[in-house]
Amino acid sequence: MSFSTEVKNELCSVSMSRACCTRAEAYGALLHASVFSHKEIRLSAENAVVVRRLQALLQRAFFVDSEAESCGRKQQLIINDPPRIGRIFDALGYDRKNHITYHLNRNVLEEDCCIAAFLRGAFLMAGTVAGPDKKSHLELKSTHQSLTGEETSLMLDLGLAPKQARRASAQLLYFKDSASVEDFLTRIGAPHAAMELMQAKVEKNLRNTINRQVNCETANLVKAADASARQIAAIKSVLREGGEEAFPDNLRETVRLRLSYPTDSLTELARRFDPPISKPGLSHRLKKITEFAAKEN
Repeated sequence: MSFSTEVKNELCSVSMSRACCTRAEAYGALLHASVFSHKEIRLSAENAVVVRRLQALLQRAFFVDSEAESCGRKQQLIINDPPRIGRIFDALGYDRKNHITYHLNRNVLEEDCCIAAFLRGAFLMAGTVAGPDKKSHLELKSTHQSLTGEETSLMLDLGLAPKQARRASAQLLYFKDSASVEDFLTRIGAPHAAMELMQAKVEKNLRNTINRQVNCETANLVKAADASARQIAAIKSVLREGGEEAFPDNLRETVRLRLSYPTDSLTELARRFDPPISKPGLSHRLKKITEFAAKEN
């Protein structure tokens, strides 16, 4: 099951207790129907849960019953008799004698809850959203540019700022930033899906942080190991020629400890002195040893 299907299933569980929002949701679905005209209404969906939701919306909002018909992978609700189409047109404030212009009747969407319900219906018919394992992307498709502009205005009323694009003959409204996708889903009634996206984002950020820390620590370990190897090589070159006595007295303890604990970090090695010395102090002594070795060779 795709993430879009999961989201739509969650949206289909939203209560239809408010008559105004039920009508608004049905309105959003109708304006994204395969056909919405004064002669025929045709709503198509592959998801059986969505189809049942559409049937319930039509019945509750307009007292219009509809039977699902199979059409390949999809199921369709087809309304082509004038009385039922007339009831829908009357409820939405359209003239049943003329073609639909696809301009919104904002009188049907007076409250923010109704705007959110309208967008829920639109998403059920024409929306997709990428899952938590992919880059953030949510889009709403329409074949009518005027409708896209009207829906942009609706989203702006809710504090959302979608971008617009054209793909072949389709007009798109879309979000690519995760915060907007999560906000949109929460607004239209899918908070669990939004939370799933948020959780995935947090986990991804945590993994990235851990990876950066591990990479940094690994780089530091490699750097320290390389430095230790150079120091030991310098010490051994002097020992081969003149033994430990070739080193000045104040460096001999450092020479012995470096050879005895080749994998120690500077901090760990500094603590082995009696009494312990500072890390900068040890670094200075090791630098003196490598300089001394270079002169001797």
